[in-house]
Order: sequence, then C-alpha cells, then structure tokens
Amino acid sequence: MKQTITLAEPVQAHKALAALWREIKEDIAAGRRKLLTVKDETRRDGQNAHFHALIADISKHIGGELADEDDAKRILLSAFRIDTLNDPDFADEWRKLGDLRIGRGLRGETVLLGNQTRNLSVRLASGFIEWLNAFGIDHGVRFKAPKSWQGMEAR
Repeated sequence: MKQTITLAEPVQAHKALAALWREIKEDIAAGRRKLLTVKDETRRDGQNAHFHALIADISKHIGGELADEDDAKRILLSAFRIDTLNDPDFADEWRKLGDLRIGRGLRGETVLLGNQTRNLSVRLASGFIEWLNAFGIDHGVRFKAPKSWQGMEAR
C-alpha cells in the first residue's frame, strides 16, 4: 500500500491520520512494519502537469538541443535558475535546494547533479511556469490549451 495525503489544515489532517491508523493498526499489531513519511509539500500536481505541457510545446517548436523533452526540461530549468538566482522572490528558495554541479559518471560521461523539477517548491514551480510562458512567447511558441481545459468555452 502506498498513499499520499495532503495535510492542509488541522481538522482534516487529524481525520486523515485517524483513518490511516484504522487502516493499518491490524498490520502493526501483527508485526508487519510500516513506514510513514511526512514531508513539506513541494510543487503541486497541477503545476507539474502545466510546466511539462509548456516544455513539450517549447521542445516541439524550437527543436535542436531542446528536441528531447527530458533534455529540454533540464536545459530550461538551468536557464530559469540562472535568470532567477538573485531575484529576491526566489533567492532563498534556490539556496534551500543547494548548488547545481556537473560530475563525471562511471563510464566517463558528464552527469548533471543537483536541482531537479521534483524538488521545486510551490513558489519556484509557479515562477518556472511564468518563466516558461515568457520564454515561449519570446521564441514564437504557440502553446496548446491544457487537456484539463477541454470542453471549456471562451467567454
């Protein structure tokens, strides 16, 4: 069993943890160990889907070094980091993530170490989305509407 629960406020958190306890208490009593991890929320699922869609559109439009979406994500995140490293809105967030480094792999390859999108805070993910939009517009990218918007009419 793997569960992810967002704990947003005290009453909801208490109810969620009580429900989890009811679900696992027999296993614990029977000696089957469980692992509970509680961590700060990083980016949200909606942000994740949004910036991945923007990156896909940028990748398709620009091509070249950005043709591979996974490579494009790393390249664009690196550029976003450089552009916002000293920005007062993001400087503390970047410091928390640590330094970006380049290392040598076991087969002599270059390996990028450090920042990854999965570690972005909600604030950094929001900034990354805004930055991707601006980058795309500057490069003539025509972004597609997200799938979650399908069926919605312009008003």
